[in-house]
Amino acid sequence: MAESFDLSRAYTLKQEHMLAGLGLTPAFTDHPGTKGDATESRWIEVLREFLPNRYGVGPIFAIDSNGGQSDQIDIAVFDQQYSPLFFEQNGISFVPAESVYAVCEVKPNMNKPHLDYARDKIASVRKLNRTSAAIRHAGGTYEPQDPSGKPILGVFLSTEIDWSDIRGSAAVAAITDLDPTAIDMGIAVRGGAFDRTGGLAFAPAGQELIWFATRLFRALSKLGTALAIDLDSYCAPLEGHEPTVAHGDDGACDPRTP
Repeated sequence: MAESFDLSRAYTLKQEHMLAGLGLTPAFTDHPGTKGDATESRWIEVLREFLPNRYGVGPIFAIDSNGGQSDQIDIAVFDQQYSPLFFEQNGISFVPAESVYAVCEVKPNMNKPHLDYARDKIASVRKLNRTSAAIRHAGGTYEPQDPSGKPILGVFLSTEIDWSDIRGSAAVAAITDLDPTAIDMGIAVRGGAFDRTGGLAFAPAGQELIWFATRLFRALSKLGTALAIDLDSYCAPLEGHEPTVAHGDDGACDPRTP
């Protein structure tokens, strides 16, 4: 008889491994050795290890074909399989908005001012123009996708929480605020995690990090493949033309085109 696989135990061990990657101990005690906050670099390492290689993870500025640029983003999850337009400067990538799956803000504590700050950062990416081109394949052509059907996820990452209960009215009001835009998912490793992508849900106590990570991967998976960039719009400055706002119609420059 084949041995059974203890999925619950596997999740527990994975969470302990991820906590170690963040520089946090699995046991949340008041011992001085367990204090400290997960840094941006540690979050990047943990997310890179957890997510499939198709996703790039790191600090970016998002840009668009009209010359728009977002605020500096602590951590973005972006397509690195099909996007050919990466500009780098001092270790920071300038990534087309079409290639961005998620925008993550890192703070030491989850509280209303930090969530409001994260909403502003997320909004700076969501307001950028995103093009979309058709993709030719062996059987014909996939028409350009509507960018509104590929929402950019807004994510908040922290270690501690300033509220006594993440499910309390004050916390819920701050989490669900939509001004100027929504935060879809968030975690305070020592205080709770939430997911608003399918109705507001909270992580079970003691499983916050692995619950959050699997929810994030599920949300990313539902987005499918990044938009096919209309390279004619991005190449317009090289040709001496003004970039266009309309979606691309042929996808001839898209790397997925045979």
